[in-house]
Amino acid sequence: MEIEIFTLCDFAQDNQSKLTIVGTFDSINAKQFPAQHPACTVACRLRFSAKEAGEHTIKLRLIDTDGKEVIKPIEGNINIQAPPTGQLITINFVVNFNQLQFTKPGRYSFEIYIDGDWKSGLPLFLNQVA
Repeated sequence: MEIEIFTLCDFAQDNQSKLTIVGTFDSINAKQFPAQHPACTVACRLRFSAKEAGEHTIKLRLIDTDGKEVIKPIEGNINIQAPPTGQLITINFVVNFNQLQFTKPGRYSFEIYIDGDWKSGLPLFLNQVA
């Protein structure tokens, strides 16, 4: 399994296996904390080979600077069908978030797990500005 795309953005959608991504970012500025961000999206594109066909679990976490979960993890199952010989299977997934709450400035991270194993982290920096 390869992660082709893993990003935080303003908007994303999967339209007939085409992943559209708008406004990728990695930081949010706020005048005071706790802070609330109105809307954002995590977009991901995974590529599987034929030998990886079958059922897999996927989990997305958002953690704060202390490693504590900001929201309940998002979990699900994906079933990868065996592709035609020599081809690979791609899966897009898009997760929308509304009114995310951040208690303090610092480095946050979206983390992706496949079959219980950590695969990648996506940093999000919350900055306090005047």
